[in-house]
Amino acid sequence: MLDYKLLQASAEVIRHGSFEKAARELGLTQSAVSQRVKLLEERLGQPVIIRAKPIAATVAGQRFLAHYQSVRLLEQELHEELPVIQTDGRFGQVALAVNADSLATWFVDVPKHLFEQLGLLVHLTVDDESLNHTALQDGTVLSAISMQSAPIQGCRVRPLGVMRYVMVVSPEFNARYFANGVTPDALRACPAVNFSEHDELQNQFLKQYFGLNPGEFPAHMVPSSQGFVTVAEQGIAYAVVAQQQAEEGLRNGSLVQPCQHAIDRPLYWHHKTIQSRLLDKVNEIVLTQARRFLPKITA
Repeated sequence: MLDYKLLQASAEVIRHGSFEKAARELGLTQSAVSQRVKLLEERLGQPVIIRAKPIAATVAGQRFLAHYQSVRLLEQELHEELPVIQTDGRFGQVALAVNADSLATWFVDVPKHLFEQLGLLVHLTVDDESLNHTALQDGTVLSAISMQSAPIQGCRVRPLGVMRYVMVVSPEFNARYFANGVTPDALRACPAVNFSEHDELQNQFLKQYFGLNPGEFPAHMVPSSQGFVTVAEQGIAYAVVAQQQAEEGLRNGSLVQPCQHAIDRPLYWHHKTIQSRLLDKVNEIVLTQARRFLPKITA
C-alpha cells in the first residue's frame, strides 16, 4: 500500500524541479520533504528522483507522478460527490500542457472556466505544440495540446481545430525593407523575431515559402506570443504570428501583411484515459472553447 504523503512529496519535487519549492507548496520544511522522498525510495528499493540540476524524475518517478496526478483528480471528484469529507478547504488541481499561442488566444479563458465551474486550480506547462506530448508521456500532466494526431499510449486524442499563422510587420518596417516585395534577399537583410533557438514555426515558414534555412537571417529572440506582436508593431522585426493575435493590429493599422502566405497547424487534445467524470468535464470545457474559435481540421 502506497503512503500518499510520501508520494505527494516526491510528486511535488518532480513537478517543481526543486525541494525548496515543493516544501513551500506543501507547507513543510525542506528537510521534511527530503526525508519523505528518501523514505519512499527506500520502500520501493529504487530512486524516483535524479538529484541533479535541474532535478528530474527517473522512469519510476514519472510513473508515480502520473499516478499521483490521476489520484488527485479522482479525489476532487469524490469531494464533489461527498462534500462532507472535504475538510481542508483546498481546491482541486489539474495539470495541463499548452502551447504559448493557444494560451494567448482561444485557450485564454479555459483556466477561468475550470476554476469557476469545477473549483480547479490550473497548473500549466507551456511549450511548443510539437513537444507537449512529452509532458504526457513523462506523467507531469493529465492532458496536452499537441500537433500529433496519433494517440499517445494511455491517452485518447480529440481534434481541436486549426491555428493559422501569417507574417506581419509595421507599415514603417514594410516600407523600409519590403518596398519591392518580400524576397529571400530582403529577409536576409532585416530581422525576424524567434520564440526560441529552435523556432520550428518560423523556420518552416521561411523554408517553405522562401527557401531560407535557420541562421540565414538575423533574429531577435522573444519567448512570448504577445511579445511577437509587440515587436512587430514597434517596427523592429517581422513576425509570424497566429492570425487571431494579429487581427486587432491589422484592423487598427498598426500591422500589415507584407505577403499573403500562411501556415495552418492542426491541434489535437490528448488526455489520459482514466475513468473520471471530472476529467471528462475538463476536456469538454477545453473542446468547447476550441470549437468557438478554431476552424475545424479537414482531411
